[in-house]
Amino acid sequence: MFKNRTLLEKLKNKHPYLLDELPATVRVDGIEMPLESATLDQIAFAVIALENEVRPISRRMNALRELYDLARKRGALGAHRIGDAIADKEGRS
Repeated sequence: MFKNRTLLEKLKNKHPYLLDELPATVRVDGIEMPLESATLDQIAFAVIALENEVRPISRRMNALRELYDLARKRGALGAHRIGDAIADKEGRS
């Protein structure tokens, strides 16, 4: 009747909002390993690898957000084309 829960399941149950997205495995040196077997150093390296994947996406997102904000500050509305929105008064970009 009683299920033996893993340490990972117990942690997720105790801290559902903080640890709900914990993966069951981490990739370390190209090898998937159970999270519960990973060392702190291996978890740190897995975090660094994920950060390296996310960084280019974050940069693109921030650049698009800056472009959007620049156009809005120049009075552009949602239906305006970005080229028209950021062009100066003489029509140059």
